[in-house]
This record gives sequence, C-alpha cells and structure tokens, in this order.
Amino acid sequence: MYLQEIMEFAVSLSEAEFSGEVPVVAVIAIGKEIVSIAKNQVEFCKKPWYHAEFLAVSEACEKLQTKYLDTASIYVTLEPCAFCACLLEKVRIKNIFFGAYDTKCGAIEHGIRLFDHSRISPHIIGGIQDQRCSNIMKIFFERIRKNE
Repeated sequence: MYLQEIMEFAVSLSEAEFSGEVPVVAVIAIGKEIVSIAKNQVEFCKKPWYHAEFLAVSEACEKLQTKYLDTASIYVTLEPCAFCACLLEKVRIKNIFFGAYDTKCGAIEHGIRLFDHSRISPHIIGGIQDQRCSNIMKIFFERIRKNE
C-alpha cells in the first residue's frame, strides 16, 4: 500500500541541509506506522555502507526484533543502488517506493535490475516526485562542484 504522505515526508527531509552527505532519505513503514527514518551518513561516519536504506533497515529490524521486513514498505528519495537493492531482497521487503531514478548507480529500474532475477518480487513504484527528487540531487552536486 503506497502512502503519499510518507513519501512527501521523506522528500521534505531530503531537502534539509545534509552537510556534505548525498541527500537521500529512507523511511520504513508498516501500513501508516513509521518504523524507522534514516539519511545517508557515509561522509559523517566514514563508512561507505552507511546508506539511508541500510540504516533504516538496520533500525527497523532492531526495533521489530526480526530479520525480515516482509510486511514493510520502504520509501526512499533515490533509486536504490545494487548494495541497497540486495539488502532489500535479503530482508524480503514487501514494497519499494522511490523518487528519482538513478541511471548511473540504480539497481531497481537500471543497471542489474535485481528484482527481475530475484526469488522475491516486491511491489515497486519508481519515479514518485521524480522531478522534485532529481532537483534536490542536482542542487546538491552543483554545490559540491562549486566548493571543490
């Protein structure tokens, strides 16, 4: 079940200043109940696997005391990369809703298209608020280039 309000919440959080982090936000919910919220922390923690999806899944599994999120949905502002898509497969996520398409590193609708070859098949909707999410990314990378 897709809930516009949760995606709107995730996108609005991604518009906040992230101090050098790629502005990706992931929210995990079961129905209308938000279980976890995370943003990228790769630069802050100096850990290349600290993607928003990884942190949100980790928190959700810990809170729910489970290794599977087969009743949960993830709302993320950017198409998950191969690392995150594999993680979502491993936790058997029920739904994946994402904003901007990532033609370079995405692995849901681009690249390896993981779920085309997976034993699980979550419900996937991509391109939600694509223009807005893409603009957030564009502005972020323009600022990074300008400051280099």
